[in-house]
Amino acid sequence: MSGNTQKIVELKSNELGQAETWYVEVFKKEQQGYAQTEQEAQARVDLLVNASNQGFAPASTLLGQWHVLGHYVNQSIQAAILFFQHGAQLNHGLAHLELAYLGLNNSTDQLSQAQGLMHLQHAVELNQPEAIFLHAQHKLQQDKAAAYQLLVENYIKNKHQNSLKFCVEYSEFDSIKVQNDLLIIAENDSFASALLAFSYLTHNKVDAAFKYANIAQEANDPFGCYVRALIEQKSANGDAKIAQEFLLKAAKNGHVESAYLAAVTLLKDAETVKTEQKQKEYTTLAFELLTHAAVAGNVPAQYSLAQCLRYGIGAEKNIEQGVSWLERAAMQNHTDAQFELAMLLPLEHEHHLPLLNAAADKAHVQAMLCMSIYQQRQENAEQTLYWLNKAKALNVPRAFFLLAQLYRDGKLVKEDLKQSATLFVEAADQGDVDAYFELFKIYRDGLGVRKNKKTAGKYLDLAKQNQHLEAASIEF
Repeated sequence: MSGNTQKIVELKSNELGQAETWYVEVFKKEQQGYAQTEQEAQARVDLLVNASNQGFAPASTLLGQWHVLGHYVNQSIQAAILFFQHGAQLNHGLAHLELAYLGLNNSTDQLSQAQGLMHLQHAVELNQPEAIFLHAQHKLQQDKAAAYQLLVENYIKNKHQNSLKFCVEYSEFDSIKVQNDLLIIAENDSFASALLAFSYLTHNKVDAAFKYANIAQEANDPFGCYVRALIEQKSANGDAKIAQEFLLKAAKNGHVESAYLAAVTLLKDAETVKTEQKQKEYTTLAFELLTHAAVAGNVPAQYSLAQCLRYGIGAEKNIEQGVSWLERAAMQNHTDAQFELAMLLPLEHEHHLPLLNAAADKAHVQAMLCMSIYQQRQENAEQTLYWLNKAKALNVPRAFFLLAQLYRDGKLVKEDLKQSATLFVEAADQGDVDAYFELFKIYRDGLGVRKNKKTAGKYLDLAKQNQHLEAASIEF
């Protein structure tokens, strides 16, 4: 090798070393939490761009992922594809996999399904575990036995845990073969022991589940600690404190869902503890656990973390960061996050109605009622009745009340006082306080029913007992 060539190789090696350092720096910061300021966010993006420009493929792939999500950068599938293609040119298996996802899911006109399959094949050839997992799922329809073998080998060779979990969860695999294979693998594998315990637990074989969960948790397997907590929760003589201890142990060892579940328990316990110091201790730990789970991608944790930041629970109040986490959860279809984000946006905002509609479609009660009110203001009878009847089918008291108002006033529907009275009664039967007061007036004045002073008085008393303001000043 000539002296000049040696210098070029050394220079390239140094550049990649620096690029990897920048990438690792960003990765560690992301694990610690969301960037607190725009400047900090931009600094992370700049470090990745520099690493990408120097040919460090993981940096290009991560930038692509950020553009898909709109994380610190403008959401853009087109920009994401460019970064993924750069990573793929450098033989990064994850970059090929991301392109496969976009093509196979018809996420963009720029990539066909055929191109998606091609990128998936490249990722499999590069032994990308998640790609092998996806490839095995695609083979299920043609050859279940071959798909099963791929999944088992993906775990044995690459320790891809979701592959082995899928073997247990997929009902069309031979359950006896799966159980026997798990028993063999579990002899020297704590995660397989944990999965075996989970399998036994789902079949109500608690003693066997306990045995293998204990083996796994003693080896500090995160999933094993989680299953051990589940056994404690589901056992008739289970101890909630012991379950929480195992959830915390699972979280400490990296089990994301356990971190979220342990945090939820801590927040509930914080409401009942007697001292302010203990309350602070619980909420602070809950905040730390939620941050860990949220950064790892747990959507319910992202929503809960948003609430903590917005209201100052376990940390200083930071509304801007809270809304950022709310946005992230909403982007991943968390129903409550979509509704709350819609409520924070002005009515004329381009995302207000789509978010509200998305939450309503998933049967969020308040979102359905809000959609009905919006459609009523638009004088859209069909959609107003659609949302109210959908909520009514779920026995939402306010839906009965709002429908009763429509029939009483003859708005968007033909006036029907008898139907209105019936709906008010149904709302009242489910505890709607305003319905109590309306029924007082209905029976007092005989609106759609016969006048009945005794019944009117009963509903007035109920309204007063529930602090209805108008009712409080009436003597009857």
